[in-house]
Amino acid sequence: MHRNLTRRAWSVRVGRRVVGHLPAIALRDVVLRSSEAARLRCLRLGARDVHAWARGVPTDAPRPPAAVRFRYRLAEPGFRLAEGQVLLAAAAAWFEADGSAWCLACPGANVRIGGT
Repeated sequence: MHRNLTRRAWSVRVGRRVVGHLPAIALRDVVLRSSEAARLRCLRLGARDVHAWARGVPTDAPRPPAAVRFRYRLAEPGFRLAEGQVLLAAAAAWFEADGSAWCLACPGANVRIGGT
């Protein structure tokens, strides 16, 4: 799943094929992935492509107050929490209609800036 900036919706994939667009979606057992090579290519060429995405199992769970916001920005590698910690996985994540993303982070599955 990734954010479609043109449609202003979340693109849902099954395999490599987009099967739908949703204004908002919640996932559990989330893995966040991004391609550093593609990110650098986008910076170099000024082009947009899908190089960051989330994988997980859809759920109907409402977003709890304990959820924290995370972001992906082209200027720096990886998904990041507000404190700058790289986010690799989450127990659950909520992708909202306004384009924001929130999660229940898995601290043991994340690495600090400069880590591997």
